[in-house]
Amino acid sequence: MTSAGKPRAAKQFAWDRMLIGGRWVEATGGRTYEIPNPATEEIIGHAPDASREDMRVAIEAARRAFEEGAWRRSTPRDRARVLHAIADAMEARKEEMRELLIAEAGACWVSHDTQVEWPIRHFRTYADLAIRFPFEQMLPAPTIQSPMGSWNNTSMVHNAPVGVCGLIPTWNFPVFVLAQKIGPALATGNTMIVKPSPYGPLVNLWVAKLIEEVADLPPGVINWVTGQGAEIGQELVSNPAVDKISFTGSIVVGRQILAAAVDRLRRVHLELGGKSAHILLDGDNLDMAAPALAAPTFFHSGQGCAMGTRVLVPKAIADEAVEKMAAFVGNRDIVKIGNPSDPSCLMGPVVREERRLAIEAHIESGIRQGAKLVTGGKRPAGLGAGYFLEPTIFADVDNRLKIAQEEIFGPVVTVTPYSDVDEAIRIANDSDYGLAAMITGTDQVKAVEIARQLRTGNVWINAGGNLANAPFGGFKLSGIGREGGVWGMQEFTEVQHIVWRS
Repeated sequence: MTSAGKPRAAKQFAWDRMLIGGRWVEATGGRTYEIPNPATEEIIGHAPDASREDMRVAIEAARRAFEEGAWRRSTPRDRARVLHAIADAMEARKEEMRELLIAEAGACWVSHDTQVEWPIRHFRTYADLAIRFPFEQMLPAPTIQSPMGSWNNTSMVHNAPVGVCGLIPTWNFPVFVLAQKIGPALATGNTMIVKPSPYGPLVNLWVAKLIEEVADLPPGVINWVTGQGAEIGQELVSNPAVDKISFTGSIVVGRQILAAAVDRLRRVHLELGGKSAHILLDGDNLDMAAPALAAPTFFHSGQGCAMGTRVLVPKAIADEAVEKMAAFVGNRDIVKIGNPSDPSCLMGPVVREERRLAIEAHIESGIRQGAKLVTGGKRPAGLGAGYFLEPTIFADVDNRLKIAQEEIFGPVVTVTPYSDVDEAIRIANDSDYGLAAMITGTDQVKAVEIARQLRTGNVWINAGGNLANAPFGGFKLSGIGREGGVWGMQEFTEVQHIVWRS
């Protein structure tokens, strides 16, 4: 690492090949595409730009590895050994991974516990679950009475691997999301094809190489196909040889995947984002609460599906809360905006120019519809290159406005006053999304009572959190299914009942 305060020089990360069927192969015609650093707009590398035919070859390799290979018949201890080997290698080489995440994802140092440390923990968690998960359970079985006599039965449930899995991780926390898919898929004996976001191929191919070097997996158990074109994703989600799709991303693509799965009724897991409410119950310590309420305006530039971007505050303290939130994000000694390779920067860029333009369009819609722009809304002065935006806060926001209803996926927070707790719950639930919610307040018992009334898959009270062995997923348009812990394992198994006369 360079000395504090000085960004790293640009580095090239070139990948000409992707891993299919145990071999590193070029995309059709040797095609590649370029990847920019979102903080500098400099090209930092390139990745294979695959075709539909490349995806078909990868699917065939995964199908063959599942049907003919040894992996699905491996023991839980064999799988745990592989997952621990991946975690050990990531731990040993995490500075390389960190460097890639800074350059490709624009990940500031403040996000590196989630970006770097948590993927390692996830692989270890799934290694432990590979041993502890009840792949087989005996059931009590009744004695059968019939005119032909009576006999006893022995009954068991077997959790079998789903088969060939298409894994489509997103770009904002790429290795974190990847670990939440690869971990349980490997732990339960599946084979898979990983299709990274076009925004994040480099760190994915780095993970592919690491796994190939340390995991000793049979050829075709994990395949990576990178590219910009929609056709490779379309092939993955529609090919009849694929048994399951696990996707993290937008509602639009999630609906397309669900539609493509209908013909064969294939298994689908979808994590489709959120518009999470953060309910402030009281103003007992606004100085402490304000940074947490404003966090989505700077933490990873608001590029997170479960961030509390709709802040709900009591009317009596709404002005004071907004003032303190704005003062915090406006203090450039604290919320320093710049190149994420500088450890002193708290806020980096959004991932691409098209994303910045989309966020700016949302900001403009908020202004047009009458929301009060308190701070931000512009590109920071003094940063000529990079896809930067200021931390942005809107006040007095009617929950019906576009900026309160649509996922912006950028550094924008809306603040909506409420009269009483019942109204806060109603506003929080008035959303097509239902991924997460946050509650901040001094009365823990009251907060838990409120949490039970919220239509979201996750509720975090006073910054409490558990990402290690807990279910993660949403209600409503936030998706189908859960990742994390035993729930993540269940998503990658089929339940088979076996009974015999004893």
